[in-house]
Amino acid sequence: MTAPVNATGPCPCGRGVPYGDCCGPLHAGAKSPTAERTMRARYSAYALGDAAYLLASWHPDTRPPVLDLDPTER
Repeated sequence: MTAPVNATGPCPCGRGVPYGDCCGPLHAGAKSPTAERTMRARYSAYALGDAAYLLASWHPDTRPPVLDLDPTER
């Protein structure tokens, strides 16, 4: 990740829940309970520069071999 993240701070996904109770566990490997949470976690990963999570959560048939996130676009 390139952006600093605080477990007690707001989650970038906008649910109004602290990152540590929202997308943080998913980024750490927990299974997502719903498709909506998966997409919110993917958005948060993008906002935080977590290319590893984005690649891991991308279907292998369409996933690029590497993902270079431009920090100026976030």
